[in-house]
Formats: sequence, C-alpha cells, structure tokens
Amino acid sequence: MVHHSQIYDSTDTVLEPFFAENLSRHHLDIGVATGYFLAAALARPFRTQAKHSITLVDLNPNPLEAAKARVLSAAPNAAIKTVVADVTEPPPKALEGSRFDSITMFNLFHCVPEKEKKLEAFSLYKDLLADGGVLAGCTILGGSHATNWINYLYVKLYNNKGIFNNWDDKKEDFELALMENFEEVETTLVGMMLLFRATKPRRP
Repeated sequence: MVHHSQIYDSTDTVLEPFFAENLSRHHLDIGVATGYFLAAALARPFRTQAKHSITLVDLNPNPLEAAKARVLSAAPNAAIKTVVADVTEPPPKALEGSRFDSITMFNLFHCVPEKEKKLEAFSLYKDLLADGGVLAGCTILGGSHATNWINYLYVKLYNNKGIFNNWDDKKEDFELALMENFEEVETTLVGMMLLFRATKPRRP
C-alpha cells in the first residue's frame, strides 16, 4: 500500500466527499485498492442501510475480495459483484450490456503503464455509463506537475521502483481524452492530484 499523503494531504477533506457525492445506488468502481473510499461513502448514515448494487473491477482478485469484505462491513445490504479486468482492455463479458449510474476511477491511472493505453480506458468504459450518469476519478500527475522538490523526488522514486507509472502524465492529456469521450467535463488540480468528473458520454 503506497501512502500518497506525501504528495497530497486531501484524502479526508477533498477525495472522500468527492467520491461520496458521485456515488449512486447502481455503481461501478474500477481499481478498488482497499475499498476505502467506497466503504467510507457507504458508511454515511443515509447510505449504510440502503440497497446499493455495486460492481468492483480490478486487475487482481486479492484486492477485490478485500474491498468486497470492507464494503459489506460498512453497508451489509449492498449487493456486490466482483470482476477481474484490465482497464486498458475492452470490458469483459461479465460487464456486457451493463449500464451504471456512476463509475469511479480513483487512484487508478498513476499505477497503469503506457499513457496512450491508460487514456483509452475512457473510450472503453464510457458505454457502461448510463446517459444521465457520472464518471468521476482522481490520479496523481507526473513530474512536470510537482509542487515542490520533495513531491518531485517522491514521484521519481515511485516511478523508478515501478509503484507508479505516471512520470509523463499531464493534466492536458487527461482533459483531452475525457473531452473526446464526454460532452461535459470538469477537472481541478489539488497539489499534484487531478480530480475529474464527466457526464453525457458521447455515443457512436
């Protein structure tokens, strides 16, 4: 588990509320990590007993099971489905025909190799979003967005160790990829962290 707090100090004040306000009852969470944000959102008083239908997607089955357990401990009435998938590949059969009211991609892209391939995730997964739905996420940007030399060194170190794959990731590239796939896009920078929110997926 990488502690991103060296690079931003916004987990509680920015990311938790951002996740919670973009969470619907029919939700797809891609790149689940520990399930922290989802569990925190579902633990809120008006959500904890509600019936949510949640699909968790990750490349690795181990975090999927850990996140599922964590989410169910916060929201025992939630229906949880887990799917092993690579966000840089077309969605697997288990997701075919699904439409979600919200999709989150939190702390995903800075771990995914090859900038061109990771940015294709928006075009690959936008068709799983309902017409009135919202896609939201966050990612740590590369070295050119460092706010000080300590952040610069941390990102360089994480890339050298293969923990991150984001050295060349730039705000403009994410914005362009989002705008190519969604009619309405909002982004904001918090330190080196890019938050993005997109609605109205462009259909073929």
